[in-house]
Amino acid sequence: MPKALSVLFGAGFAVGCAWALGRMLLKRARFPLAREEEHPLAFVCGAPVLSLLITGLCAVRAVYDASFLLLGVLILTAAWRDGAFRPSAAERLPALPRLWQWLFWTIFAVYGASALLAAMAPEISPDGSGYHLGIVSRYYRAHGFARIDTNMYAALSQGLEMLFLFAYAFGRHSAAAVVHCAFYLTAPLLMLRFGQRLGAPGAGAAAALFFLCAPVALIDGTSAYTDAAVACVVFAVVYLAEQDAPPWLAGMLCGFAYALKYTAAVALLYPLARYAWRRQWKALAPLCLAAALVAAPWPLRNWIHYGNPAAPLMNRLWPNAFVHASFEQDYVEFMRRYPGVESYAQLPLELTVKGRLLGGFWGPLFLLAPAGLLALRRPLGRRMVMAVLLFGSTYFTNTGARFLMPAAPFASYAMALALPAPMLPALAAAHAVASFPDMPRKYMQAPGWRLSRIPWKAALRIEEEQQWLARQSSGYKAARLVEALTPPDALVLAFASIPESYTSRQIAVGFQSGRGERLLDLIHAAMYSDMRPQTEAVFRFRRRKLEGVRVVETHSPASGDERRKDLWSIFEMRLYDAGKELRPLPSWRIHASPNPWGAGLAFDGSPATRWRSWERIRAGMFLQAEFAAELALDEVRLLMSEDQYGVRMRLEGKPPGGGWRELAGEPLKQGFPAPLTLRRMAMREVRRGGVTHLLVQEQDYAWADLSRHARAWGIREIGSVDAYHLYQLE
Repeated sequence: MPKALSVLFGAGFAVGCAWALGRMLLKRARFPLAREEEHPLAFVCGAPVLSLLITGLCAVRAVYDASFLLLGVLILTAAWRDGAFRPSAAERLPALPRLWQWLFWTIFAVYGASALLAAMAPEISPDGSGYHLGIVSRYYRAHGFARIDTNMYAALSQGLEMLFLFAYAFGRHSAAAVVHCAFYLTAPLLMLRFGQRLGAPGAGAAAALFFLCAPVALIDGTSAYTDAAVACVVFAVVYLAEQDAPPWLAGMLCGFAYALKYTAAVALLYPLARYAWRRQWKALAPLCLAAALVAAPWPLRNWIHYGNPAAPLMNRLWPNAFVHASFEQDYVEFMRRYPGVESYAQLPLELTVKGRLLGGFWGPLFLLAPAGLLALRRPLGRRMVMAVLLFGSTYFTNTGARFLMPAAPFASYAMALALPAPMLPALAAAHAVASFPDMPRKYMQAPGWRLSRIPWKAALRIEEEQQWLARQSSGYKAARLVEALTPPDALVLAFASIPESYTSRQIAVGFQSGRGERLLDLIHAAMYSDMRPQTEAVFRFRRRKLEGVRVVETHSPASGDERRKDLWSIFEMRLYDAGKELRPLPSWRIHASPNPWGAGLAFDGSPATRWRSWERIRAGMFLQAEFAAELALDEVRLLMSEDQYGVRMRLEGKPPGGGWRELAGEPLKQGFPAPLTLRRMAMREVRRGGVTHLLVQEQDYAWADLSRHARAWGIREIGSVDAYHLYQLE
């Protein structure tokens, strides 16, 4: 029970400080609000201010329990002196019809209590216990921002994670989830008040319940995710824009939407369109300036840490070693169509009544979503449909069910405005019953991600936390195994994600960063025959003196050609004169485009390392060496692998005082014996890359080879649990 109290204190302290800041902010905005609107809007408007304050503490490495406690006390004291705690004398909104008063508050109370208990339970959501809180815990231990080059998710905007950090200091994982739950529960309150404000109280209450009771909203909103917070904030943006709030207030929330999730940056377009429609041109400058100020910390941090303000995206525009452009291309394509989804025609049923392929579902009620188009007959309905189109415009960048969250409040409103008013109470009640844990199992076969039960014993810590986590989280024991058997400075290379927030050790999941990909590539090149250095491409030409040589890619496969996904790679580029190899000198200037950072690997004398383009092949790529003095050459050999079927090359040389000229076209190819000790050589390079341990699960693709040839790899198993095996590099 004491742990449950610390969870509530941590979350309540964060939410209370955000609310207090919002109360002071709204007072200075001189924005007339009804009494019912003040409190939910105060929380939402104060959250970006608190987030910015914590961002500042992170930037100066002042993240300590004492500093958070002092900050909170100062905020609450200032709010008390400002009169924020005094009852408001504002007018009240028109009352809800009696039926809706009973129905809305009954369902809201039941779902609210269920959500709070679910959020208080130990965090087990994949992304929440993984990277969201894994990054938060890293910042907490480092007392501020740390450059994390093993996880691309660390480069995403982290406005909500700053609030998580504040709560985490006092209540750890569950307190962060409760902060997110506060946004999830605030969203339907805003939707209700919006309907009352605009003369559609019944539609507002129904829309609020449609959103609140959706299974994916409930499970997401009670996890340490960000999607429900995004939905709440973007709805508040529309709320303020529709009520002629000060432009800077709406702009601040637009910037915060970007700080929550990149795709939510489209929120700025709604007030821009509204102000432009009303010809309120003077409102545009404060709107955009406030949005830029709140959003600015994240691109600035990324520029400093990763050399790319949009990291982990746009890596071709801002090339860097942190995330490879090839990974971004593959990742974007993967997220647009999940495994098992063969056609977008599957989406309606998957999103509403199945959810197995898209990570959740919205419930059968949302099969009626197309009826929302009938709301176009009303002015408010037209604005809601416009908002659906705007906030749903980013959905196909990731077709998971929860990525419809920003559009869901507006889709719910459009449905409520379009359907006959007498039907709405029955629909809302049926939706609430059908979505409650674990009702979906009674009418669906193996329903997707949802809250299957209310874990009240775990929430109140009547059930011991570690035992519950060990039973509910598949990777929790692996995280604790790593914590127990590795030193504090360990770097563990894993082949799949684990709940890394439950260990203080640094976990590098192979696919989550450029560094991780390069480490895994060393293992792959030794493991798979078509990736081994067993082909030599030989260029022969008339002996001549040169100041440099380079090999150039000449082929850009067509978009429908599967070879367009090939990556160009060269293990070694060797230069010869009359059969004698010329060893690279420190004075040589080695360069490549793309991936200049890895160019030296093609000249390091090791057949275990290779330069890779880390970008899909296209004409114009090159790898080159320029010499400090002229060298006589007549042959260049490239040690390569066979996993690059679309590569076409030519060799160019740089004669004294001249430019680059072609020396030879396509090379001759011949076999090359891969070293018998290639596995150990590769693992030695992995060790040189900072890795101390490997974490392998028996279902990982590498498990069979690593376990069977552990001695050849130079690794030793030091522990195992639940089909996870921890190896130490020798």
